[in-house]
Amino acid sequence: RPTPVTRVAAAVTVIDQAEMARELATDIRQLVRYEPGIAVRNDPFRFGLNGFSVRGLGGNRVRVEIDGVPVAGGLAVGAYADSGRRFVDLAFLERVEILRGPASSLYGSDAIGGIVALSTLRPATLLDKVSGRTALRTEVGYQTADAGWHAAAIGAIEFGAAELLLGYVRRQGHEMETAADVTPDPQRRASDAVLLKYVLPRLSGGPLTVTAEGGRVRQRSAVNAFLGTPGRFVNTTALLGEDAARRARLSLGQSLAAAPGFGNLQWRIYWQDTDTQQDSFERRKAVPPRTPPLGIDRQFRLAESALGAEVIAVRSTPGRRFGRELVLGLEVAHRRIRERRDGVQTDLASGAVTRVILGEALPVRDLPVSDVSEIGIFAEDEIGFGATPWTLVPALRVDDYRLQPRPDRIYLEGNPRSPAVALHRISLSPKLGATWRLDESLSVFFQYAHGFRSPPPEDVNIGLYVAQLNYRALPNPDLEPEKSDGYELGLRWRSPALDLTGSLYDNEYRDFIDSKINIGVEPVTGTTLFQSRNVSTARISGAELALRVRAQEIWPRLAGWSGRLRAALTRGTDLARDQPLNSVGPASAVAGLRFDAASGRWGSELTATAVAPKRRIDRSRADLYGTDGCLSLDWRVDARLGRRLQLNAGFFNLGNQACIDWEDVRGRVAGDPLLPYYTRPGRNAALTLRWGV
Repeated sequence: RPTPVTRVAAAVTVIDQAEMARELATDIRQLVRYEPGIAVRNDPFRFGLNGFSVRGLGGNRVRVEIDGVPVAGGLAVGAYADSGRRFVDLAFLERVEILRGPASSLYGSDAIGGIVALSTLRPATLLDKVSGRTALRTEVGYQTADAGWHAAAIGAIEFGAAELLLGYVRRQGHEMETAADVTPDPQRRASDAVLLKYVLPRLSGGPLTVTAEGGRVRQRSAVNAFLGTPGRFVNTTALLGEDAARRARLSLGQSLAAAPGFGNLQWRIYWQDTDTQQDSFERRKAVPPRTPPLGIDRQFRLAESALGAEVIAVRSTPGRRFGRELVLGLEVAHRRIRERRDGVQTDLASGAVTRVILGEALPVRDLPVSDVSEIGIFAEDEIGFGATPWTLVPALRVDDYRLQPRPDRIYLEGNPRSPAVALHRISLSPKLGATWRLDESLSVFFQYAHGFRSPPPEDVNIGLYVAQLNYRALPNPDLEPEKSDGYELGLRWRSPALDLTGSLYDNEYRDFIDSKINIGVEPVTGTTLFQSRNVSTARISGAELALRVRAQEIWPRLAGWSGRLRAALTRGTDLARDQPLNSVGPASAVAGLRFDAASGRWGSELTATAVAPKRRIDRSRADLYGTDGCLSLDWRVDARLGRRLQLNAGFFNLGNQACIDWEDVRGRVAGDPLLPYYTRPGRNAALTLRWGV
């Protein structure tokens, strides 16, 4: 429910539409580039951006929602397949909220690392800015880093009691430049996105909203950097990728202002479908005397369809001694996941064709068609104690998780000795938050939160047998949910001159699932066995600071000047092995100095981003690469050129620094010839022109 940030007993980041426009954010990595402690992993060769990492936890351990609808998870299988995660286009966003740390008490599984909530535009957002019954926004932009451009058109109209919003965005681009002395692999990509939102605001009981939203992405890549590298690509002479992904969502929701027994009730039902297909075309030279020149064409497909519903009821009970705001919720979701790999191998000398690659007869499924059903019931009570400064926020959620595999002929033929198993788990997620308001400006908050993540189908029922390499992956019906216990203590200070939020946190994680670990050799056959197991225990702790200063409130002669400082320091330890946790990034800080003209027609900001070297690394298994420190400077300008025309320009990495992000290269060994390709773009610029509201 809408809650002032000052009442939340946790660190929360809110990025509104105006801030996204000023920072010229066109993708999720640019969206959080000035948010220390939050990262987005990037593969520069083919698969691109791959979801959020919050305080050292990423991937499917961070729940992402679009208008309350959870985004499908990602899946990677070897070097030729990585579906990533698919999000709404940033041009359609009205607001982004990031909750750092475990949030399972309200959001259930997959929120063990945090929440990223994306909210799309409403018709009223545009219509409230004009005096008429129609509103229009158009936008074009270009960025030099990847020769990328975009065009967007979003319109809203009011007719009778109804409101309608319709938007379309087109983006095209090439490979991302790099400040290193290497030539990036060629890429061409294009995306289309649409948003339709229909609102009946005067419907009996409350406004009804119908949303249809989705998009598609297509990309062609030539992965030249891999050619001839030691290992599986030593004989590869060509490697091309053609990738396509689409996502569609239809949802219906209503907010009832006066439900029986409650002050407010919201309900939502949704359908969502996500489909990724990745085709790889590889050519290998002959290796006499046994291996002829080969052409290997592979195909990977991952599809997930979801149906869900949610009901949230709020009841406020004011009182002189005790004031309460009780929230009750029910969430039901069903997902079907379908994965498949296929391919053919051609002898380029004789023309012979086979569907057996590396001893693996294709097509195969690495996991059976899987149905996942989840039911969550939660309650949160915000209790105020009259005139005292204390507020308590206890919460509890109960989740019922059921995994039901549907093995078909393809799965059974590829995994005759690995029968798929079902799974049923019930999880409890308590939370206790407290705020202590010292005065109107200063407050202290504390929170304990228990998090969990249900075992995903790809770990429970991984089915993989490669005869040529003689290894097999086994299902594991005994997997337990991953669990966490998190503590956070923070302080907020709000005054005309400054906003300050600082927090200390400590999270302990148990039963982390290590995917496909080596469990030994089968005595009779000599087959090396792999299985996903609960083996890891970890601790992640750290400190975060967010400060914004309005200088004119301190000294009137500095009218128009403001500054900001954000910093994060995180330390992670693998307790089971007494080694550093490599998913945790180095310390970082962002400082900005901004000036806004008194006329309101233009503004400018200089931003410095400092990242410490990554030296605390688990090198017990390999000599891993550690990133150097980096300091980059960005300068952005925004100007209103007319009543409806807005210009935003940015000049990034002014010092042309060769920076590499730890999130991209963790796990790569020192001396890896591919490391320079991960270097971020050098000096580059971006420009956006917006006309309309």
